Amino acid sequence: MIRAAGLLVSVAVGVACAAASDGPFAAPVRISLGEARSPQALAAGDFDGDGHVDLLVASARANDVTILFGDGRGGFRVGRSFPAGPEPTEMLVGDFDRDGHADVAIANHGTPLVTILLGDGKGGLRPGPGSPLAVRSRPHPHTIGGCDVDGDGKVDLVIDSWGENRLTLLRGDGKGGFATPGEPIDVGRKPYRNLQLRDLDGDGRCDLAVPSYDAGVVTVLLGDGRGGFRPGAGIPAGPAPFTVGVGDLDGDGRIDLAFSNYSGQISDPSDDAITFLLGDGKGGFRPGPRLPTGAGPFQLAAGDVNGDGKTDVVTANHGGSDLTVAFGGPGGLAVERMARVAVPAAPDRVLLADVTGDLKADAVAASPDGHAVFVFVAR
Repeated sequence: MIRAAGLLVSVAVGVACAAASDGPFAAPVRISLGEARSPQALAAGDFDGDGHVDLLVASARANDVTILFGDGRGGFRVGRSFPAGPEPTEMLVGDFDRDGHADVAIANHGTPLVTILLGDGKGGLRPGPGSPLAVRSRPHPHTIGGCDVDGDGKVDLVIDSWGENRLTLLRGDGKGGFATPGEPIDVGRKPYRNLQLRDLDGDGRCDLAVPSYDAGVVTVLLGDGRGGFRPGAGIPAGPAPFTVGVGDLDGDGRIDLAFSNYSGQISDPSDDAITFLLGDGKGGFRPGPRLPTGAGPFQLAAGDVNGDGKTDVVTANHGGSDLTVAFGGPGGLAVERMARVAVPAAPDRVLLADVTGDLKADAVAASPDGHAVFVFVAR
């Protein structure tokens, strides 16, 4: 698939800006979750089978996930909440039991567990076999990705174990269960916040792109289609690469990578930036220029916001209460194709998904302090 104030586009040094009426998104809609819930992670999928994109919001405060049912026009109603294990911090939506319904896997921060919730296609979620799963992750998982890495037609999961400088592969059984504690995959130093499982070299197999926060590189590991990955050299990705997005930034038909660079400290903006790498279609990448963002670009999401067939990226800047939007085009991303969009409450997370069915990626921002999510429909 996948404020109620007016839109504001603010000025940042070196960033092209436009008037509010010319911004990339319509005025946002606020969806309040109440003070009992602080949105910590976002995911999208059709959980009730009506053909419209729904949102899943994880709350680390309530240790649950809440479904927001979409109407296909950018509106959402708050649905039921379901137990999600301790401190749900990242989510992945997929069909783990091959019944055609959206399921979710959740990385539980603070303890080495992964929670599996299987969807019934009617808006309900139930625990998967053996959930929550005790997994190999030191000290605990922060990120989770999914793909059929061994070619058996079943979704497998990969989580981080940054204390070991490794990832962990959990092979799926096609019934909603996963083999634990998992198999180690060696990567660069501190694969901390994010990973992507995609076909990076065009051979139809699942590959890995893993930012190494301490080393300032991304490690690209090409899959063999049997569950193995060839060790890859680190490619410079700017200081402190925090999260990674995947897509075709320059429209040449090849997969590119984009990163949010963030020190982890709002008081230290020296690393705040977007870095991107243009792919050669064979698993190789070359760097483009670094681009400015707002303060504290905690998360980056990739998608086609303006419908031109090229991938754009958006960062959630939780130190500046705004989003940075960088549009794809010739050469990838460029300062002259950037905008800043205000968010009423500082966002930690951002998701891009087409919630209106117009083939443009809309933005959803989550604000833990505001106890709300904000939906920005692309113009």
